[in-house]
Formats: sequence, C-alpha cells, structure tokens
Amino acid sequence: MDLDNWTKTIAERRWPILPDTLLELRDACARHSDLINFTDLANLCLSDPFLLLDLFRVVGNSRALQRNESIPAVEQTLLLMGLEAVVVRFNRIEPLDAAEGKLDADVYEAVGDWMARSRVAALIVKEWLSIMGDLKVEDCFVSALLYNLPACIYMIQRNRLPDKPLLQEMSEAFNADYGKILQSFVKHMPLPSGFNTLLGTGVPNKRRQLLKLAIATANSLDHGIERSTWLVGVDTAAKMINCMPEMAYNAVVHAALKVAKRPHVVGYTFPARALLLLTDNGKKPEMKKAQALSDADPLESAIRESIRFLANDLKFERVLYYHYEHDLHALKLRYQVGVEADNPLRKLQVELEPGSFFGVFTGKPQSFHAPSDVRQQLSRRYEDEFFQHIGDGEFALMTLFGGHRLGGVFYVDNARTGRAIDDATYHRFKDLISRLAQH
Repeated sequence: MDLDNWTKTIAERRWPILPDTLLELRDACARHSDLINFTDLANLCLSDPFLLLDLFRVVGNSRALQRNESIPAVEQTLLLMGLEAVVVRFNRIEPLDAAEGKLDADVYEAVGDWMARSRVAALIVKEWLSIMGDLKVEDCFVSALLYNLPACIYMIQRNRLPDKPLLQEMSEAFNADYGKILQSFVKHMPLPSGFNTLLGTGVPNKRRQLLKLAIATANSLDHGIERSTWLVGVDTAAKMINCMPEMAYNAVVHAALKVAKRPHVVGYTFPARALLLLTDNGKKPEMKKAQALSDADPLESAIRESIRFLANDLKFERVLYYHYEHDLHALKLRYQVGVEADNPLRKLQVELEPGSFFGVFTGKPQSFHAPSDVRQQLSRRYEDEFFQHIGDGEFALMTLFGGHRLGGVFYVDNARTGRAIDDATYHRFKDLISRLAQH
C-alpha cells in the first residue's frame, strides 16, 4: 500500500467520535450560549482522541502554526474559532457505532482499547513531566492522544483484527516505520506541524524521550512483566525525572484507573484490566532503583507526590508546602504549584512569633478551612505578612507533624478562578495530609 495515497484518502472524510462523547457534546452545545463553557468543551476534546482530531484539523493549515511549528492549546483553539463556529461544527459530527459487516463488535472494542492506550499515555506523560517540574504539559498530552489514531483508522477501514502487533502490521503494510506514518498523517489531515516536532524523528530531548516512553509503556501494558523492557522503560523514566521508580510506576497505575473510571467505550477499561495481570503470584513487580536515588527521603518523595495529587486530582489551582526550619523557627517555601515567578510568597519567610496566626496554628496537628468572609476576619485580627500576599479568596491549611515535631504546613486555594472549596474536597485534603503524617 502507498502511504501518501492512504493518508490522502483518509483525510478526505470526516471521522466520527465515540457515541458517549457525542451525547455529552450535544448536551453541552444545546445550552444557551451564555451557559456554554469552553473549558468543558476542551475537556471533552481531551477525552476522545477522534474529537481532538476533528478540532485540530480546523487549524491544521494555519500559517502561523506551521511557521512556529507549535501546537495550540485546545481551549485556545476553541476560543479562536468562536462559539458559533464551534457549535455549528460539532453539531454536524457523527457517532462511531459498531455495525455487523461494516465495523464488527470485536474490531470496535479493539479500536476503543487503542484509544484508551493513547489516553493512558497522555496521563502518564503529564504526571511524569509534573514530577520533573515541567508545567508545560499540554503539547505532550495531546501528542500522546493522537499517536494511535492512524492505527485506529487502519483497523476501522479493514474491519478486522490485526494478525500481528498492530503498529508492526501497519509498518509492514506501508513499508515504513510508524514515525513515517505519523508524519504523513500530520501532513495530509492536516494537523499543526508541531506534532511532527514531538512525534517525528528530530533531535531527541528529555520531553520527547519521556513522551515516547509514556506511549511505549501504555501501548505495551498487555505485555507487562513478561517483558523486561516494560519495567526498564518505567525505570528509565524515573531516572530522567529524578524520582523513585515506584513513583513513576504509580503514575502508570493511576493513569489506567482514571481512564477506566470514565469509560466512554468498553475498550477504555482494557488497560486497567491488563494492569491487573502485571503482577506475578499476587506480588507487585520489584523495580530496580536508580542509583542516584538510593538515599532519597521517603517523606520528601511522599510530600512531592501529595502536592501533585492536590493539584492534578483535587484540582487546587495553588498548592504550597512550607517547611519548618528548626534553626530559624520559621516556615520557608519548599514546594509549590501555581505560584507566579514574581510572587512574594516564593521568598517569604513565615515567622512563628507568639500571638501570630501561624505561631498559634503550628502549635499542634490541625487543619483550617477559611471561606472568604473568614479570610477577611483573619486579616483584621492578625498582622501576619502572609495574608497580604495570598489575595482575598477562600483557602485551606493543614499542619504536617511527625510524632510531636512540626514538619511543615500545606496551603491550598483556587486563586485564579475563585472556585469554592467544597466539603468533600476539603475532607480529601485533610485525609491526604493525615496519611502523609504516618511516613
């Protein structure tokens, strides 16, 4: 088969999306224009690789994007299109349904499985980059989502399961490695050329390597411990992002489970099912630790993982951990998410003077939830400099104690949007820090 002819052929048609995604999409677009939320639409695009493909094809020919070799943010793309254009386009999209003789049920399930692997890969690379401290994750996230789409379309067209590993069969069919297939796919769909920068054969860098490791990890979940290369890949990622191998492995587990919890199609549960088969005799696979991390402090690693959970899973927009400096009898910022580079909170040393808010608060293990009205009362009652820099919104705090010794203080808020901290989220925050204190 000729690769260019094939990619030109598939580019001539508009590809359907998963039925469950379409139901949510139509519901979102049917609302009054004042109630249509671009963030919700962006999240829908990120939940279904075919919907993401449909969106990016709109801007694929953009000269600015081609010139900059960049990948636009999904929500930014929707905003640039404008509400009316988005609604019109999305209202014309069709569902991807199984139909005997056209798209058999077993092939439909396999397509869902490979879409799920893309979603798992996207969540893995997002977490690994976050561990590394790289906050620019969306370009790698969407690249992972689109990686398996040529293979999915190949299966849909042929309406049969592959006789060999899917990507290998495609490479043999087109006499080209999968990277070349992706390049042709990006060119003819067309998609922003920035995808070739991340997925193509250019000069390797750490972000590209982590992306490819995440994709390889997700795509080979069904092999798992039977192939030493699977664990080596996760171990390599751990060394690259300077974390314990178990933390890198846990990112894989969390990604597979997260995809399975919102199954837009039955295939979305397959990576999690495969993950259950990775263990041998009920034991978690023992991974080789990176030499440089042999003396790592388990509590520090747990604190970093907790911060990522607070930001990524509980969706706090700002997370700060102030470590207690015994010699100074003060709190100093050690880890943060969402604090601007020029924000005074980064350099602020929180004094624990008698009678100050933090002097009282850090006296014992406790938590504190301050809605905006309580926040204003605190400013009037206490003169702590900290309150001058956090804004007027709602926040929550909790001390971290090891036995009877103060370790530090966690602070969370939603400073950007002002979103309230509901009771369920606050209790999950408290439970997390309480478990952390047991390390």
